[in-house]
Amino acid sequence: MRRGAHRTSRGCFIHFLRELSRGASRPIIPAKRAHRAPVLVLTDIVLGHASCLAAHSRSPLKEPKGDKEGKGSGINVRAASRTLDLFEAFATIRRPMTVSELARVLKVPVSSCFAIIRTLEGRGYLFSMAPGNSFYPTSRLSSAADEISRADPVLSAVGDAVRQLRDESGETAMFGKLCRNRVILLAVEISARPSRYMPQVGDLRPVHATAIGKALLGSLPEEELDKTLSRLALEKLTRHTIADVGQLKRDLAASRRRGWYVNAEETVADMTSLCMPLRLRGEHYALAIAGPSVRIKANLEDNLDRLATTAKAISSN
Repeated sequence: MRRGAHRTSRGCFIHFLRELSRGASRPIIPAKRAHRAPVLVLTDIVLGHASCLAAHSRSPLKEPKGDKEGKGSGINVRAASRTLDLFEAFATIRRPMTVSELARVLKVPVSSCFAIIRTLEGRGYLFSMAPGNSFYPTSRLSSAADEISRADPVLSAVGDAVRQLRDESGETAMFGKLCRNRVILLAVEISARPSRYMPQVGDLRPVHATAIGKALLGSLPEEELDKTLSRLALEKLTRHTIADVGQLKRDLAASRRRGWYVNAEETVADMTSLCMPLRLRGEHYALAIAGPSVRIKANLEDNLDRLATTAKAISSN
């Protein structure tokens, strides 16, 4: 750097610090010096750290706006998300893949994909295969998942009951709870019938358009319900979806009075689910069965009796 330019940059940075010490939110760089790249880079770095420190000192960590409105998935750590995507890709494709193949499937740069693969390989979760230096997961992940499932505090209490409800009703049985502004399915037992509803454990579903979501909303105190509904985006998923807050509240009130909730083709056409809320160890959960609308309606009373009996048995644990 030329000596004159160095003096100019130094003078500009001193001016910047003086402005910052006076409390300026964005210190003003003199116009004749503002083009100096080193100073601008350093300015942005200092301001970035200052803004982060100021933000954390003023308020606690908040959820991203997308999650608040129910439109996003909340806080998303890119490396963690990509790692999960990688394992889900293997579960879907079910064959060894090279780094370039995985990068295309995950839609990430090859360098990023390679870094994840090398990390997982170093931890014993992936191994390489010839030819072409492809990779595939070891059974270490499966072993860890088995140990986690065996110790699951909720599944150990409800797993057998949900399975029995599936067997007795002949329909898919589900157990879930609220996860911020959505429903997460914690236990799922799929019906053996050819025509059936097929969700998966861990699925995140809209609160306003599912029987489990409605049952959990209906369990909230009025003030908390209003606050929750104000954060939801009531998306129209089918022509039967309730997308109006007033109508949804009336539906919840009617369901609360009769003791059970229904999703009448509001999420998937021709599929209906029935649900009852329950409390387990001081927390709110909900139990549901789902299947083709024709079958659910034809066996309505029997299905409600089975739901009530199973919900009572779970609550007593």
